Amino acid sequence: MPSIFYSAILTIFSVSSVLLSTAGHAQTDEIPTLVPDPRIVVNGKLDEPVWQHARRITIHFMTQPTDQGISDIGTEARVFDDGQTLYIGFIAPDPQPDKIRAFYRNRDNIWNDDVVGVKIDPYNNKQLAYQFFANPLGSQADSIENAQTGHESASWDGFWQAAGQLTDDGYVVEMAIPFAVMNFPPQAGLKTWALEFVRFMPRDQRVRLSSARISHANKCWVCQMPAYRGFAQATSSTNVIIAPSLVAGRSEQRNVRQHQDWQGENNVELSLDAKWAISPDITLNATLNPDFSQVEADVQQLSVNNPFTLFYAESRPFFTENADYFATPHNLVHTRNISAPNAGAKVTGRTGQHTYGFFAADDDSTTLVLPGNLGSDIAVMDTASKNLAARYSFAYNNMISVGVIGTWREAGDYYNGLSGVDANIRLTAKDTVSLQWLYSQSRNAGQMGLRGEASERYNTDQPFNGQAYRINYQHSERNWRWFGRYDARSKAFRADLGFMPETDWNKFTTGGEYIWHLAADNVINRVRVSGDWDTTHNAAGEFIEDEAEGYAGIFGPRGSYLELGTYQRERVGRRLDNTSLAISGNTERFDEQGLSLFAEVSPAAGMMFFAFWQHGTALDLTNNRLSDQNRIELEGRYSFNRHLELSLRYNQTSMDYQSDRVFTANLTDMRLIYQFSNRSALRLVLLYTDLQRELENYQNMSQQQLNARSRQLNKQLLYSYNLNPQTVFFVGYSDGSLQDDELSRITPSERSAFLKFSYAWQL
Repeated sequence: MPSIFYSAILTIFSVSSVLLSTAGHAQTDEIPTLVPDPRIVVNGKLDEPVWQHARRITIHFMTQPTDQGISDIGTEARVFDDGQTLYIGFIAPDPQPDKIRAFYRNRDNIWNDDVVGVKIDPYNNKQLAYQFFANPLGSQADSIENAQTGHESASWDGFWQAAGQLTDDGYVVEMAIPFAVMNFPPQAGLKTWALEFVRFMPRDQRVRLSSARISHANKCWVCQMPAYRGFAQATSSTNVIIAPSLVAGRSEQRNVRQHQDWQGENNVELSLDAKWAISPDITLNATLNPDFSQVEADVQQLSVNNPFTLFYAESRPFFTENADYFATPHNLVHTRNISAPNAGAKVTGRTGQHTYGFFAADDDSTTLVLPGNLGSDIAVMDTASKNLAARYSFAYNNMISVGVIGTWREAGDYYNGLSGVDANIRLTAKDTVSLQWLYSQSRNAGQMGLRGEASERYNTDQPFNGQAYRINYQHSERNWRWFGRYDARSKAFRADLGFMPETDWNKFTTGGEYIWHLAADNVINRVRVSGDWDTTHNAAGEFIEDEAEGYAGIFGPRGSYLELGTYQRERVGRRLDNTSLAISGNTERFDEQGLSLFAEVSPAAGMMFFAFWQHGTALDLTNNRLSDQNRIELEGRYSFNRHLELSLRYNQTSMDYQSDRVFTANLTDMRLIYQFSNRSALRLVLLYTDLQRELENYQNMSQQQLNARSRQLNKQLLYSYNLNPQTVFFVGYSDGSLQDDELSRITPSERSAFLKFSYAWQL
């Protein structure tokens, strides 16, 4: 068996090398280095003489909704550098300038507007691409695209400038991107980078125009970016950025059930973030006594009748900086698990074909997800913890990359360590295989407060270990794709620093989609059908779930999309005997089925609406019986003018058993934002949840444990000013209220006022 395995690996490497060598090398264009006189003022006007000598690049290749055709709108990018900064001027004419969508937006919130930008791969190795975009008023968005995982890290924020101006026949955007914001090889003289210049036009269809021919048959768009020579004087800064912060506020709480008075404390803390570019491609980030409070309110989610832990994205700057360096097919580094660190350090870098990252942080407490196969739980320990992660990957060539990862968490008697290897192999431009194998070692602590499945699975103080592996294959053509994936996790596998809420769990999934592209002037311009089938068992081979889903959708005018879906699912219910992890003979099987309808439309600039409805049979997990379930999700955004926007989201889930209501869960999320400029904004957030249970329709035990009504109302008023990602000022107020069966009305239980100021110095 080993000889067959090694022969297969050698064959893959050989075939990929041949494919790479026969692909040829496209002739590269040059980006000039110019000395602007007078100095460039980034104002969206392109009125300095140096712009007349810049490299001119046409953006006219259609890449969405189809990869066929050339636009008759002559968008142009003018590009040069001065040895320290890359300057790009976009001239974007429009035959109907009154339809241009442009509003002042918070960073990374511009994707419903007209947008222009650039993607840059400074290593030209088809692994990662920096993305810099702006709308016609200069509102910014940036991210890092990982070509191996397909993930875009939008939480990354770079230090760069953009400004825009609307004109009589379109708009102009000017960008200044310091080379210091990117990592790239410390190569003297001319360099070869891959760049793609892009324009998005949201009209009846969302059109994407590019400076490059992009084939939909190759899902790696970073791999298709053309190469440009130049940047001879470019050096990535080795300066140090110091960003001290002051956080001050007062928080108060009270026990509303015991009618207590408000009790609170004042809090004033200093913190320090530092960034040192040790070399052009190695960066050190460090933080002391950091402010890791969540200034941004999390997007609320309904958790009723959901047995698994909900996912919340990371938004704290120390962790989001170069987070893509730790990305693998599985989410093994989910830093929201680290809630209150006192100090942290991170080193990330890319040298030639090598990419590596390491971070360490402590935590005043320890929060971890305890995975299972029918549900997961969260454990919180008061014990301080140490958290480590290390990642290394090697790009053998543009077709093959391999990597290793290790994580470690430790708190008193508790620990969890994980190590693994992974590979991403592009067999051809249309065929990709990704592989991952993981091994974990764990030991639990006595004070974890385990319950349910987690108690039976992890109620031991003896060390245990587990394994996991994942195989994914995908084939893509211009109009269709197919994939197959197998994911296996042994009974005791854990990834406590990541987000993997399922274990003792093996799942095979296969599916695909087909898209018909119709004439652009048709009322319906595209038709899409898709579907997948999956089957899940535990590590012992016991059945958990079979599921089949199918969808048919049409794309129409005003950016509209209408999709009809259906699902058929056979699954097991909760365990009848909670003292056993067995599934066969310890659960009942239920058949779920239903229909769904999704609709989305953007009828005019500053307006977007979508609606989702699903009705069918579903398992009532609390009562372990099949019931009728109805789900509604509504969302809308409306811009009253270029500054003021209202967004409203409403979700409702209800369940009936034999025509009697079991529960109704409602969630309302309203946000009113006044964007004074691209840098400052005032925001009001209202988050309201209401869960009503008809307890007479519950089993007896549940009637004694649950509240008939649970309501929460959270409010936040926040003013923010951002000069750059690390020079910020926040001042705000927030409070929270609740109601349950012991309270006759919704009652305030917590409130706080706060301010934060940080300023970044470059030394």
